[in-house]
Amino acid sequence: MRPTTGRPRDTDDVTVADLDGRTVIPGLWDEHVHAEQWALASRRFEVSQTASPAEVLQTVHDHLERLPGDGQDIIIQGFGLRASRWRADPSAADLDAVCGPWPVAIVSADLHSTWCSTAALRKLGMNGKAGFLTEADSFAAQTRLARVPRRILNGWLDQCCRRAAACGVVGIRDMEFSSSVDVWTARRSAGGCPMRVEVSVYPDRLDEAVDRGLRTGRPATPGSLVTMGPLKIIVDGSMSTRSAWCHRPYPGAVGPDRTGVDSVAPDELVELMRRARAAGLTPAAHAIGDLAVGVVLDAFERSGAHGFLEHAQLVADADLRRFAQLGVTASVQPAHLIDDRETTDAIWTDRAARSFRFRDLLEAGARLILGSDAPVSPVDPWLAIRVAVERTGDDRPAWHPEQAITMSQALRASTHGIDAVRVGGPADLVALDANPFELHGDELASPVSALTMAGGRISHTRL
Repeated sequence: MRPTTGRPRDTDDVTVADLDGRTVIPGLWDEHVHAEQWALASRRFEVSQTASPAEVLQTVHDHLERLPGDGQDIIIQGFGLRASRWRADPSAADLDAVCGPWPVAIVSADLHSTWCSTAALRKLGMNGKAGFLTEADSFAAQTRLARVPRRILNGWLDQCCRRAAACGVVGIRDMEFSSSVDVWTARRSAGGCPMRVEVSVYPDRLDEAVDRGLRTGRPATPGSLVTMGPLKIIVDGSMSTRSAWCHRPYPGAVGPDRTGVDSVAPDELVELMRRARAAGLTPAAHAIGDLAVGVVLDAFERSGAHGFLEHAQLVADADLRRFAQLGVTASVQPAHLIDDRETTDAIWTDRAARSFRFRDLLEAGARLILGSDAPVSPVDPWLAIRVAVERTGDDRPAWHPEQAITMSQALRASTHGIDAVRVGGPADLVALDANPFELHGDELASPVSALTMAGGRISHTRL
């Protein structure tokens, strides 16, 4: 790119723009996105993440009051509840009392639970299930809730991607259950979602991926911005659903799941990683609780695979150095700290200091990458960077500030391994009006790109 005057313009082989002295950095990535859920959440009515069951029900009532007709042909979808501090799980009958015949489903902010009315359960083909679905049942319900006509869903997702490009995002790693390289190639061919995408696959489609010769990092077609991503394996639940798999029980919990849930047996996890390694697919294992983190690291060691440990929210001291020793990247979501800090203090009181250990991981030699887990948190790398650097994302004081990392470290964890803009490097870059090293607080969380370029093409500009 060579500077000139005027607005950006495209020629046959080069895009020319006057950056007028702006700060240019490598393009930013969100390393953990559930793309279709992200698009769907942008169209769902929102309930407060701090609301009580009664307050959620009032929000549902108010939303239904504003809708025309009887609405019984479609499932009315909400998003955002967090039930971790509720005294008991809510029921379908609780929701029925407000919505009557309306089918209503409210997906939790962490995606690990879904609160359904009786009519919604019926439409989802889940008669006989409890009204408050968790883990596998919740994921199944969300897959069915995502059955929106492809053209409409793609339009919603394109709008989300363009808003992300305005924040400087040039790429995402898509962790959606139903996603595929073919789906994303079609989106890009239609001109939508102007960014790089790495597409994950889950164990239920591992055989298909192996048979097709899909390998992590391989473009869908030569020069494509769509590439094959990792094999995603979910090993435990979430902290806010009290299903993250821990060494010690949750306060007051009883029964077989009082320490959380293990979704994959350790031997099966090792076998999945071995198969992935042999096929050229990099494993990415979801592990939030400290027991789950240890089991995943054991599986990487036994299988000989290298890859990603997604979330790493609670890490035992003994496991910190194992990340670097085993070639495992810690893929973390700093903005979760904003929502989880009070719940962590309440239900992990004796272990909160071992949560979101960003500095400890880096000092132990681990590679750190940042993401959002959207729609759990917004696709906004600057919010993630602010929280990683300042250990807060609002007006509350820093939470465990001893785990803060530097701006240089946070940026390096946000640029997909690219540490500088260089001649001959990838044409993925962001031009900013301000120098991020000089920003703090809300200013740091809100830079807007003057120009974003992904794969040599402008995806956003204000020039």
